[in-house]
Amino acid sequence: MLYVGIDVAKNKHDVTALNVSGKTVLKPLTFSNNKAGFELLDLSLRQLNQDCLIALEDTGHYAFNLLNFLHEQGYKVYTYTPLLIKEFAKSLSLRKTKTDKKDAHGIALKLLSDPNREQFQHDNRQVELKILARHIHRLKRKQSDWKIQYTRCLDIIFPELDKIVGKHSEYTYQLLTRYPNPQKRLEAGFDKLIEIKRLTASNSRAFCRALKSSPNHQIEIRNSLDKTIDFSYSLSFS
Repeated sequence: MLYVGIDVAKNKHDVTALNVSGKTVLKPLTFSNNKAGFELLDLSLRQLNQDCLIALEDTGHYAFNLLNFLHEQGYKVYTYTPLLIKEFAKSLSLRKTKTDKKDAHGIALKLLSDPNREQFQHDNRQVELKILARHIHRLKRKQSDWKIQYTRCLDIIFPELDKIVGKHSEYTYQLLTRYPNPQKRLEAGFDKLIEIKRLTASNSRAFCRALKSSPNHQIEIRNSLDKTIDFSYSLSFS
């Protein structure tokens, strides 16, 4: 069994490999953060003709493509936090003069000497879940921002709407998408308004009455409305 350490950077990575005795069996090698570099790494490891365990620092998105490649090639991969690697290096006095090649050696040595390495085994599914969770969080935050803008605009151009059907519902969004300002809704009249799904006749009549006294017949809220709807659909399919 060989223990491989990879020091990850933005454009290139450094790798070295140790045997069970801690002897270097793969001299420090630098490879590019691209497909050609990954294939060079894979070829170099396979030429050693032994099973390999691979460890690297959890440095975020810089290692994302590399990790995917290693999993696709069937390697068993472990990731350590930078703090764990730093503390391990301190204990061995490896960081007095920092170099990427020395860091790769330290990561390999950490993997070799770690009796609890299995708890650091990398799982691509967990990473994908984290990415999806962050994406949903961003969508919710953006949706909240657009809802605030949408509500402010609605309070200006059609304050009566909230009392009739509320500001956030499927039929309210349909109404405002088809007729984005009060003047257009007024011109549409009762017969067109009643065609909107789930909008009742009594609400349609209340709309028509309220529209005649609406304070502003020109301003449209189409942009903020479209954004609010887009983010709502994005979240519903997440």
